[in-house]
Amino acid sequence: MSLRLIRPAARALLNARSAIPARIVAVAPRVAAPAFRSFSISQRRLGNGESDAVLSAAISAEHAYEVQETSAQPEIPEFLDTFRSNRTWEIQDNPGADDVVLTRKFGSESLKLTFQISDIDPLAEEEDPDHVAAPVADEGAEDVAAEDTPPYITVSLVISKPAHPNAMSVDMEAGEEGMVITNVAMFERGVALAEGNEGDWVRGGRYMGPQFEHLDTGVQDSFQAYLAERGVDDALAQFILQYAEYKEQRDYVSWLEQVKGFVDQ
Repeated sequence: MSLRLIRPAARALLNARSAIPARIVAVAPRVAAPAFRSFSISQRRLGNGESDAVLSAAISAEHAYEVQETSAQPEIPEFLDTFRSNRTWEIQDNPGADDVVLTRKFGSESLKLTFQISDIDPLAEEEDPDHVAAPVADEGAEDVAAEDTPPYITVSLVISKPAHPNAMSVDMEAGEEGMVITNVAMFERGVALAEGNEGDWVRGGRYMGPQFEHLDTGVQDSFQAYLAERGVDDALAQFILQYAEYKEQRDYVSWLEQVKGFVDQ
Protein backbone atom coordinates (compact mmCIF):
# COMPACT_ATOMS: atom_id res chain seq x y z
CA MET A 1 0.00 0.00 0.00
CA SER A 2 1.16 3.50 -0.78
CA LEU A 3 2.94 5.35 2.04
CA ARG A 4 0.96 8.42 1.05
CA LEU A 5 -2.29 6.62 1.81
CA ILE A 6 -1.37 5.19 5.23
CA ARG A 7 0.12 8.38 6.65
CA PRO A 8 -3.15 9.70 8.19
CA ALA A 9 -4.04 6.38 9.87
CA ALA A 10 -0.52 5.86 11.20
CA ARG A 11 -0.37 9.36 12.62
CA ALA A 12 -3.73 8.88 14.32
CA LEU A 13 -2.40 5.74 16.02
CA LEU A 14 0.70 7.55 17.25
CA ASN A 15 -1.38 10.43 18.56
CA ALA A 16 -3.64 8.02 20.44
CA ARG A 17 -0.63 6.46 22.14
CA SER A 18 0.75 9.85 23.10
CA ALA A 19 -2.59 10.70 24.76
CA ILE A 20 -2.10 8.00 27.46
CA PRO A 21 -1.38 9.73 30.81
CA ALA A 22 2.28 9.57 31.76
CA ARG A 23 3.54 8.32 35.15
CA ILE A 24 3.63 11.17 37.65
CA VAL A 25 7.12 11.96 38.86
CA ALA A 26 7.96 14.39 41.61
CA VAL A 27 9.93 17.32 40.31
CA ALA A 28 11.89 19.75 42.41
CA PRO A 29 10.50 23.28 42.28
CA ARG A 30 12.14 25.53 39.71
CA VAL A 31 14.25 28.42 40.91
CA ALA A 32 12.78 31.66 39.69
CA ALA A 33 14.93 33.45 37.10
CA PRO A 34 16.18 36.97 37.86
CA ALA A 35 13.56 39.59 37.11
CA PHE A 36 15.82 41.42 34.65
CA ARG A 37 16.23 38.38 32.34
CA SER A 38 14.29 38.69 29.07
CA PHE A 39 13.16 35.79 26.86
CA SER A 40 12.12 37.89 23.88
CA ILE A 41 15.30 37.06 21.93
CA SER A 42 15.03 33.26 22.39
CA GLN A 43 11.35 33.31 21.44
CA ARG A 44 12.15 34.96 18.11
CA ARG A 45 15.32 33.01 17.37
CA LEU A 46 13.57 30.74 14.84
CA GLY A 47 12.29 33.63 12.77
CA ASN A 48 10.17 36.71 12.98
CA GLY A 49 6.82 35.26 14.02
CA GLU A 50 5.43 33.87 17.25
CA SER A 51 4.11 30.78 15.39
CA ASP A 52 7.52 29.84 13.94
CA ALA A 53 8.43 27.50 16.81
CA VAL A 54 5.08 25.72 16.59
CA LEU A 55 5.42 25.15 12.85
CA SER A 56 9.04 24.04 13.24
CA ALA A 57 8.07 21.49 15.89
CA ALA A 58 5.22 20.17 13.75
CA ILE A 59 7.51 19.78 10.73
CA SER A 60 10.13 18.06 12.90
CA ALA A 61 7.56 15.57 14.18
CA GLU A 62 6.35 14.84 10.66
CA HIS A 63 9.92 14.40 9.42
CA ALA A 64 10.77 12.04 12.28
CA TYR A 65 7.67 10.00 11.52
CA GLU A 66 8.51 9.67 7.82
CA VAL A 67 12.14 8.75 8.52
CA GLN A 68 11.07 6.13 11.05
CA GLU A 69 8.57 4.60 8.63
CA THR A 70 11.28 4.06 6.01
CA SER A 71 14.25 3.37 8.31
CA ALA A 72 14.02 -0.40 7.84
CA GLN A 73 14.01 -0.12 4.06
CA PRO A 74 17.24 -0.23 2.01
CA GLU A 75 18.49 3.04 0.56
CA ILE A 76 18.08 1.59 -2.92
CA PRO A 77 14.98 -0.65 -3.09
CA GLU A 78 15.22 -4.04 -4.72
CA PHE A 79 12.96 -3.12 -7.67
CA LEU A 80 15.23 -0.19 -8.57
CA ASP A 81 18.43 -2.20 -8.19
CA THR A 82 17.01 -4.90 -10.47
CA PHE A 83 15.90 -2.34 -13.05
CA ARG A 84 19.35 -0.72 -13.16
CA SER A 85 21.14 -4.06 -13.35
CA ASN A 86 19.27 -4.88 -16.56
CA ARG A 87 21.02 -1.88 -18.20
CA THR A 88 18.17 -1.42 -20.66
CA TRP A 89 16.88 2.02 -19.66
CA GLU A 90 18.78 4.99 -18.31
CA ILE A 91 17.01 7.02 -15.62
CA GLN A 92 17.25 10.83 -15.68
CA ASP A 93 15.89 12.09 -12.38
CA ASN A 94 16.78 15.31 -10.58
CA PRO A 95 15.79 15.56 -6.88
CA GLY A 96 12.76 17.79 -6.50
CA ALA A 97 11.93 17.74 -10.22
CA ASP A 98 8.47 16.57 -11.25
CA ASP A 99 9.55 14.95 -14.51
CA VAL A 100 11.31 11.60 -14.70
CA VAL A 101 12.82 10.59 -18.05
CA LEU A 102 13.77 7.10 -19.21
CA THR A 103 15.90 6.75 -22.33
CA ARG A 104 17.27 3.85 -24.31
CA LYS A 105 18.54 2.78 -27.72
CA PHE A 106 16.85 0.13 -29.84
CA GLY A 107 18.95 -0.49 -32.92
CA SER A 108 19.19 2.91 -34.62
CA GLU A 109 16.13 4.21 -32.77
CA SER A 110 16.15 6.51 -29.75
CA LEU A 111 13.38 6.16 -27.19
CA LYS A 112 12.52 8.87 -24.67
CA LEU A 113 9.81 8.16 -22.13
CA THR A 114 8.58 10.83 -19.71
CA PHE A 115 6.21 10.75 -16.73
CA GLN A 116 5.38 13.12 -13.87
CA ILE A 117 5.43 12.34 -10.16
CA SER A 118 2.52 14.72 -9.56
CA ASP A 119 0.38 12.28 -11.52
CA ILE A 120 0.10 10.09 -8.40
CA ASP A 121 -1.73 12.84 -6.45
CA PRO A 122 -5.16 12.08 -7.95
CA LEU A 123 -4.59 8.41 -7.10
CA ALA A 124 -4.02 9.18 -3.45
CA GLU A 125 -7.12 11.35 -3.30
CA GLU A 126 -9.23 8.70 -4.97
CA GLU A 127 -8.11 5.92 -2.62
CA ASP A 128 -7.91 7.98 0.59
CA PRO A 129 -10.57 6.53 2.95
CA ASP A 130 -10.97 9.93 4.64
CA HIS A 131 -11.61 11.72 1.34
CA VAL A 132 -15.19 12.92 0.98
CA ALA A 133 -16.31 13.12 -2.62
CA ALA A 134 -18.63 15.83 -3.88
CA PRO A 135 -22.35 14.88 -4.05
CA VAL A 136 -23.41 13.26 -7.30
CA ALA A 137 -26.76 12.45 -8.80
CA ASP A 138 -26.23 8.71 -8.53
CA GLU A 139 -23.85 7.75 -5.75
CA GLY A 140 -24.09 4.06 -6.60
CA ALA A 141 -22.96 4.67 -10.16
CA GLU A 142 -20.13 6.91 -8.92
CA ASP A 143 -18.86 4.22 -6.52
CA VAL A 144 -18.90 1.60 -9.23
CA ALA A 145 -17.03 3.91 -11.61
CA ALA A 146 -14.35 4.62 -8.98
CA GLU A 147 -13.87 0.92 -8.25
CA ASP A 148 -13.62 0.11 -11.96
CA THR A 149 -10.89 2.72 -12.53
CA PRO A 150 -7.48 1.33 -11.51
CA PRO A 151 -4.68 3.76 -10.63
CA TYR A 152 -2.42 4.83 -13.48
CA ILE A 153 0.23 7.37 -14.46
CA THR A 154 0.21 9.17 -17.79
CA VAL A 155 3.29 8.41 -19.89
CA SER A 156 4.63 10.10 -23.03
CA LEU A 157 6.96 8.25 -25.38
CA VAL A 158 8.86 9.60 -28.38
CA ILE A 159 10.55 7.23 -30.84
CA SER A 160 12.92 8.83 -33.34
CA LYS A 161 15.25 7.60 -36.08
CA PRO A 162 18.32 9.50 -37.30
CA ALA A 163 17.48 8.86 -40.96
CA HIS A 164 13.87 10.03 -40.72
CA PRO A 165 12.67 13.62 -40.21
CA ASN A 166 9.59 12.57 -38.26
CA ALA A 167 9.15 10.93 -34.88
CA MET A 168 6.40 8.84 -33.36
CA SER A 169 4.73 10.28 -30.25
CA VAL A 170 2.79 7.79 -28.13
CA ASP A 171 0.61 8.64 -25.15
CA MET A 172 0.01 5.81 -22.69
CA GLU A 173 -1.27 5.00 -19.23
CA ALA A 174 0.97 2.92 -16.98
CA GLY A 175 -1.26 1.08 -14.53
CA GLU A 176 -1.47 -2.01 -12.39
CA GLU A 177 -2.81 -3.95 -15.35
CA GLY A 178 0.01 -2.90 -17.66
CA MET A 179 0.72 -0.31 -20.35
CA VAL A 180 -2.30 0.98 -22.27
CA ILE A 181 -1.92 3.08 -25.44
CA THR A 182 -4.27 6.06 -25.63
CA ASN A 183 -2.94 7.96 -28.66
CA VAL A 184 -0.36 7.76 -31.45
CA ALA A 185 0.72 10.84 -33.42
CA MET A 186 3.44 11.70 -35.93
CA PHE A 187 5.38 14.98 -35.70
CA GLU A 188 8.58 16.45 -37.05
CA ARG A 189 11.39 15.26 -34.79
CA GLY A 190 11.99 18.74 -33.32
CA VAL A 191 8.29 19.21 -32.57
CA ALA A 192 7.95 15.79 -30.97
CA LEU A 193 10.96 16.36 -28.71
CA ALA A 194 10.14 19.99 -27.82
CA GLU A 195 9.72 20.37 -24.05
CA GLY A 196 7.63 22.61 -21.83
CA ASN A 197 4.44 24.52 -22.50
CA GLU A 198 5.71 25.78 -25.84
CA GLY A 199 6.19 22.24 -27.09
CA ASP A 200 2.73 21.25 -25.88
CA TRP A 201 1.25 24.31 -27.57
CA VAL A 202 2.87 23.52 -30.93
CA ARG A 203 1.83 19.85 -30.83
CA GLY A 204 -1.68 20.86 -29.81
CA GLY A 205 -2.09 22.63 -33.15
CA ARG A 206 -1.16 19.54 -35.17
CA TYR A 207 -3.17 16.48 -36.17
CA MET A 208 -3.05 14.14 -33.16
CA GLY A 209 -3.98 11.00 -35.08
CA PRO A 210 -7.20 8.99 -34.90
CA GLN A 211 -8.83 7.96 -31.64
CA PHE A 212 -6.78 4.90 -30.81
CA GLU A 213 -9.66 2.91 -29.36
CA HIS A 214 -11.52 3.28 -32.68
CA LEU A 215 -8.75 1.63 -34.66
CA ASP A 216 -9.15 -1.94 -35.82
CA THR A 217 -8.23 -4.32 -32.98
CA GLY A 218 -5.59 -5.87 -35.18
CA VAL A 219 -3.91 -2.48 -35.59
CA GLN A 220 -4.15 -1.82 -31.85
CA ASP A 221 -2.59 -5.17 -31.01
CA SER A 222 0.20 -4.59 -33.54
CA PHE A 223 1.05 -1.24 -31.93
CA GLN A 224 1.11 -2.93 -28.51
CA ALA A 225 3.51 -5.61 -29.81
CA TYR A 226 5.65 -2.95 -31.52
CA LEU A 227 6.17 -1.15 -28.20
CA ALA A 228 6.59 -4.34 -26.15
CA GLU A 229 9.48 -5.42 -28.41
CA ARG A 230 11.16 -2.12 -27.46
CA GLY A 231 10.72 -2.74 -23.74
CA VAL A 232 7.62 -0.60 -23.31
CA ASP A 233 5.56 -3.32 -21.72
CA ASP A 234 3.65 -4.33 -18.60
CA ALA A 235 6.86 -4.78 -16.59
CA LEU A 236 7.87 -1.20 -17.35
CA ALA A 237 4.41 0.00 -16.29
CA GLN A 238 4.88 -1.65 -12.89
CA PHE A 239 8.31 -0.05 -12.52
CA ILE A 240 6.89 3.41 -13.29
CA LEU A 241 4.26 3.04 -10.57
CA GLN A 242 6.85 1.86 -8.05
CA TYR A 243 9.40 4.51 -8.95
CA ALA A 244 6.85 7.33 -8.79
CA GLU A 245 5.93 6.29 -5.24
CA TYR A 246 9.59 5.90 -4.26
CA LYS A 247 10.58 9.31 -5.65
CA GLU A 248 7.59 11.08 -4.15
CA GLN A 249 8.51 9.79 -0.69
CA ARG A 250 12.11 10.96 -1.04
CA ASP A 251 11.09 14.37 -2.35
CA TYR A 252 8.54 14.73 0.45
CA VAL A 253 11.15 14.13 3.14
CA SER A 254 13.48 16.58 1.40
CA TRP A 255 10.65 19.14 1.28
CA LEU A 256 10.11 18.78 5.03
CA GLU A 257 13.81 19.42 5.63
CA GLN A 258 13.79 22.49 3.39
CA VAL A 259 10.70 23.96 5.03
CA LYS A 260 12.12 23.46 8.52
CA GLY A 261 15.46 24.97 7.51
CA PHE A 262 13.66 28.01 6.10
CA VAL A 263 11.45 28.50 9.16
CA ASP A 264 14.35 28.05 11.59
CA GLN A 265 16.61 30.54 9.85
